[in-house]
Amino acid sequence: MRDGDFRIRGKEISRVEGLSDAVFGFAITLLVVSLEVPKTSDEVLHAMRGFFAFGITFSLLFAVWRTQFTFFRRYGLEDNTTVTLNAVLLFVILFFVYPLKFVFGGIMERVLAHMGFPDPTVPNPFNDEHTTLLVAIYLLGWMAVFGVFALLHRHAYSKREALQLTAVEEFDTREAIKKHSATAFAGLMLGVANIGVYRAASERDAARINLSMTAALVGFLVLAARRRRYARQLRRALVAGAAAGSEA
Repeated sequence: MRDGDFRIRGKEISRVEGLSDAVFGFAITLLVVSLEVPKTSDEVLHAMRGFFAFGITFSLLFAVWRTQFTFFRRYGLEDNTTVTLNAVLLFVILFFVYPLKFVFGGIMERVLAHMGFPDPTVPNPFNDEHTTLLVAIYLLGWMAVFGVFALLHRHAYSKREALQLTAVEEFDTREAIKKHSATAFAGLMLGVANIGVYRAASERDAARINLSMTAALVGFLVLAARRRRYARQLRRALVAGAAAGSEA
């Protein structure tokens, strides 16, 4: 069996994956556990306001689950290092579910208000003085999640000989390490910036920090896009070379 250019090494669902699936299912449940069954049409409309925020947070959790699923299918590792890193990942997921729900719930309330659908009964969380700090905590959680993925792929790469990775598989593993490391770094950068804004002595200092980090983030995204395009070119050449070698 193959997953694109990757050979499937983890064909059976392990106990580690079974526990992970249960934790991810519980995390998704926590996103809606506070919602009660509506009793009136007004309550139904009020509950529907949380649909978009739930959709975004569900999509993020699903993307994390999919990344973990792909890792275990491609490498099939169940050693102590993999189990420990996976435990850290599950801990972070459960701990940061509520900050995740808070951040995107607040964002969607502001979007709906600007679209002409304000709800005066819903408090604006972004007026809270601690909101910036909570966003920083969420971003540091983002850093932790993708930092763990970077370490998982780094561990798999260290076992490339035992796993008998092909040249293309080794390249994809190295790119996964770089991608997850860059994503974790972006989370760290934005998290530190929000902490700086929270501790800023004045609004002018906070504005300067926001402007500096926005410029840095734009530059980071531009460099990441160029690096991704270059990596695709290298991969196509590597795949073509491997195909030519197999035909010979």
